[in-house]
Amino acid sequence: MEDSDITTDNQAIEEMILEYFKFHDMTEALENFEKERAKNKELHEENEESTLNQLWSEENKKEAKENIKEEELKELQRQHSSVLQSARQIFSIAINCLQQLHNIKDGNSMTDNLGETIENYRNQLGKYHTILTTQGKCDRSELFSEAVMNEHKTKFIAAKKSKDWRAVVEVLLSLRVNALQISPELRKNLVYELIRNDIFLLQTKHRNNFLLDLLNVDKKSLRHALLALISVIVSTLKGAEYITSIDEKIVGKIIEILEEEADGSVNQRFCVAILQKVSIKEDTVPFLVKKNMIAWIVKLVGRSLESEVHVFCLDFASALLANILHAKSTSESLSGDKKFVTKLLETMLKQIRDKIPTSVLMHLLICLSYLSKDAFNECCENVGFFDRISEFVEWYSKVPTSDSENGEIDKRTVLDLCAHMFHPKDVSNDMSQSMEYNDMKPEDKIREFENEQGDLIFECFQDEEKMFE
Repeated sequence: MEDSDITTDNQAIEEMILEYFKFHDMTEALENFEKERAKNKELHEENEESTLNQLWSEENKKEAKENIKEEELKELQRQHSSVLQSARQIFSIAINCLQQLHNIKDGNSMTDNLGETIENYRNQLGKYHTILTTQGKCDRSELFSEAVMNEHKTKFIAAKKSKDWRAVVEVLLSLRVNALQISPELRKNLVYELIRNDIFLLQTKHRNNFLLDLLNVDKKSLRHALLALISVIVSTLKGAEYITSIDEKIVGKIIEILEEEADGSVNQRFCVAILQKVSIKEDTVPFLVKKNMIAWIVKLVGRSLESEVHVFCLDFASALLANILHAKSTSESLSGDKKFVTKLLETMLKQIRDKIPTSVLMHLLICLSYLSKDAFNECCENVGFFDRISEFVEWYSKVPTSDSENGEIDKRTVLDLCAHMFHPKDVSNDMSQSMEYNDMKPEDKIREFENEQGDLIFECFQDEEKMFE
């Protein structure tokens, strides 16, 4: 029997006893019974309150333990990340040392500053060794001190002035190594420090000439080191503002280098990464449109079907395209070129049926949603846009998961995205079966360089050592 049923029965019995005492004028018995009843009620309430307090206390203790476990897990993950990153950097230093030894052996490197270089490597190894021996518990913020920053900047300027490109590369790589080994939550602070110290002298009388001079040096390893560090800096809006603070010449040079690079090259990846990050800054988009980046990206996706293009390039390039098409200025610019928009729609509607990475497919679908607005209605009608999107959804839903890139999860994600951007309104009472598509609300621009927690991700590729051969 339920507790509530027992309580109800007890109350009914008590009421019957009260009625009996009242009916027979048993005043004294009635008073005693009511006193006892009130006492029992008070005792019951106290017991109930005590039970609730006990349950509340136990729940609080349980929650506190779970919070402690969660914090311990986060700390363990942070330590694991620190140790893993340090191990990678030690491996990277070992490769650099071997490369330098080969250069000395072959007579391609000066030994004048060898002692200083050895001391620099010794200091870096000491820092990473500290992390490993303390299980990642050292203060990561101390790994990039003001003194270290100033030392690097001084060497950087001197090496550039004397055109000692090998020394310039060493400084740039050292700065980047420091950037890569700092824990994710400190990376934004690092970028702000690079900007505050004006590492590329953009805020001096040199303006953007210092950096442009370096980018104009046709030396593969130097260009790689520069692009990699620029990519680190533009990972924040402040960094994008810093690089474009004078004019668009630096971005223009990045595009020029990009167009010269072979598909899949390391430098192509860094160029695309820089442009994708810079596209977060709205006023850079018209320049990207002017430099024909829309057509270049669509052609890159097309070339990837015939020859190998690094998936990083495809991912960041398609995200860049989405950011370009998201901008209001782009919509206004393209509205006057219906022929180009029609061709663009036709090409992308074909590409979404090709075997491309899921991330690229999703970016192309987002791009198509931006081009399905009222301003491009005529273009959409010319290519049968809405019917072809419906056909794509039907086709993609039947594609075997074994044939798709990453299986069932990616497939559901793509279909969910289509449902969000091209969701048919309720036509249950419409016998014509016509379909209208909801407009996709303007979303934040795509930030491929951040994780779910908003921490910055700095690119690092396994084949970068080829740049120094």
